[in-house]
Parts: sequence; structure tokens; C-alpha cells
Amino acid sequence: MNNKTKIAIAVSLIFIVLIVFWVGLPMQNMESPPPMAPPSQSVAPKVDPLQAIDHVLERMELGNIAFNTPKTMNLHDSAFIHLVLGVEKAIDDIKRMIEEEGEKIGARIHVSNRMEARLSGRGFEIIAINPEIQAVSRRDVTEWKWEIKPKAAGKQNLHLTLSALLNIEGESTPRVIRTFDRIIIAEVTIGQQAKVFVQNNWQWLWAAVLVPIAGWIWKRRKRPSIEGNNNPES
Repeated sequence: MNNKTKIAIAVSLIFIVLIVFWVGLPMQNMESPPPMAPPSQSVAPKVDPLQAIDHVLERMELGNIAFNTPKTMNLHDSAFIHLVLGVEKAIDDIKRMIEEEGEKIGARIHVSNRMEARLSGRGFEIIAINPEIQAVSRRDVTEWKWEIKPKAAGKQNLHLTLSALLNIEGESTPRVIRTFDRIIIAEVTIGQQAKVFVQNNWQWLWAAVLVPIAGWIWKRRKRPSIEGNNNPES
């Protein structure tokens, strides 16, 4: 083999090696990409849950309410408590919407889009006529109404509680906004006094009054028949 042939073979081998190296380099780069830099470890600021509630309360809007409470009631008689809430209505305008009897009370309170109104009192039988939880409109008023009946005579306490239902961490949570306490005097009429007296003393009345009266009536009915039998025949 002469020198020219050897040189040609060597050049060919070098050329083949270069081609193989050139083709294999991108494939190697594709198979093993360079390592990515680790993400920066940032720590989220710790949120104070109490402060979050304070922010929600600060963003609440103001609205006006009015309701009525009778000062006196007859025992076992019924009355109605009417509560009206308006976001854009004046207190005097809301008071004029209440037609039930009693003193009309107005106040300005914080409101949310869902409000709960509860009426309670141990001395009353209370029936809610409207749902206690209602959605609040900006334009229209929101109304609650209860029927109350005193169960005992004397001073009876009535409690009206207004709560806002707040969205705290995705949950609806009630927050008491305002509580009103009122005293209603339940009076007993003369007819009710007599009825209560009879109910509480019916055994004594039966023995002391009704039995003697019944005996006297029985004797009066028998006397004419006895006198008739004693008359001589003509």
C-alpha cells in the first residue's frame, strides 16, 4: 500500500469520526438537559385571622333600621313586632313604614349582604313570621316580623339581636352587630284575673261554693213535689 492510499484512508477515518461526533453532540444535549436552578424558597407572610375579621368589619356598609315595641300588653293577648332595614332609606322614612302598635325605635348599624334577626324572651311565646336569615338589598327594604304573646304577668324582657353573616375563610360566620333589650309589662285584665283565680282554686270553690249551691237548688226542685203529695184529696 503506497503512501497516497494510506493518507486517503486516514483522512476518511478522520472525516467519519468528525461526522459521528457532530451528529451525536445534539442528541447528547437533548438526552441530558442542563439542570434547572432550584426555585427560590419564598416564605408567605403569616396572616392574622383576627386582623382579617377586622378588615371585613371595616369594609361593611352602614344602614338604618326601625322597629316597634309595645310598652304594655294584656296577658295571653298577641302583638306584633315589625323590623325594617334599609340601606339607602332614612330612619324617619323607615319608621313610617311600621304600622304595628308601640314605640318606634330607629338606629344606624353596619350591614352585610346577608343579615339575621332574632327575637327572644323567656316570658313570651314568639312565632317568627318571616325567615330570620335574609338577603339584604341595597334598593329595597328587608323586613322581619314576629307574633308575641306574654306567658306571665309583670315585667317581661324582650331581646332583639341583629347579626351579619360574614364570609370568613370561605365559611358563612355570624357576627353580632347590635342587640336591643326592651321591657314589656304584661297586664292582667279583670276577666283574666277571675279566670286565673278559678283555675287555681277550683277545688276550694267546688267544696265551699258550688256544692252548697247545688244542694240548695236540689232542695228547691223537690219541695213542690213534696207539698203536692201532702194536700188532701177533694
